[in-house]
Amino acid sequence: GKRGTSDSSSSDDEVLHCITCNDHDTLLMITQNGIAYGLPAYQVPTASRTAKGTPIPSVLPISMDQVVTTVLPVSEFSKDEYIVLATEQGWIKRTPLDAFAKTSSRGLTIASLTEGDKLKWCRRCTDQDDILLGSSGGMAVRFPACTLRPTGRTSRGVRSMKLRGTDTIADMNVVIGEVNGDTLSDKFVLCVTRQGYGKRVSINEFRSTSRGTIGLIALKFKKALEDQDKLSCFCIVREDDEILVNTSKGIMVRQKVKKIPCQSRSATGVTVQKVDDSDFITSVSLVPSTDEEEA
Repeated sequence: GKRGTSDSSSSDDEVLHCITCNDHDTLLMITQNGIAYGLPAYQVPTASRTAKGTPIPSVLPISMDQVVTTVLPVSEFSKDEYIVLATEQGWIKRTPLDAFAKTSSRGLTIASLTEGDKLKWCRRCTDQDDILLGSSGGMAVRFPACTLRPTGRTSRGVRSMKLRGTDTIADMNVVIGEVNGDTLSDKFVLCVTRQGYGKRVSINEFRSTSRGTIGLIALKFKKALEDQDKLSCFCIVREDDEILVNTSKGIMVRQKVKKIPCQSRSATGVTVQKVDDSDFITSVSLVPSTDEEEA
């Protein structure tokens, strides 16, 4: 992969979100304490690739200690779409997208959280989609989105999967329903651990089950590291995608997904990124396509 940095961030900062949008889209910025803010995309200042960017508190009334966990660009608040919200401790809910139409820069409460819990993932979905979650302990569960009863903005939701011991949710994905004959055969689940091991797994290996179960094994950890390693990334990718792997020391490596081998759910994976004893993988994000070929 290609190693380097994408901006002039300080050593304790990292790139969390990398999205594409249009000027007139509404950016739904959602914090880990369950507050959503709406901001027109054109109000975000344009900057060069290496620029540090504008502090979020300068465009939204939030403090520096609040963490924006999700940024969703929305062109139209459709009545046929929903937003699925999932917390670190395993709670999940589905709310109609049009309930967010009046979200402004003043903020709107969208979830009630228990003490110590954090709202980490928000994704758009329809009734034809599935929800796929992975836990830090290497388990996964998949179930139809339509089995989640739509609820209001302030509800807590229901249990997404059974978490054992100190296990938490590592990632949440929406498996888009079959469109124009797409059978999902070209999609994979990318698993990457904090210690730098990873693999691809065919998405069809994760069969749909019931919500609230322990789930299936998504990855087995190396025996020498099973007490300290955890699943850091559990996201849906295609073979021609590229990813950015970020470490706690600010190292960023760009890699092609097709160079990561496809293995079974029970495999431990291969070394995706070497990390030293004091470093670990903090996040893995998809590099947005430029759509130049479609233009």
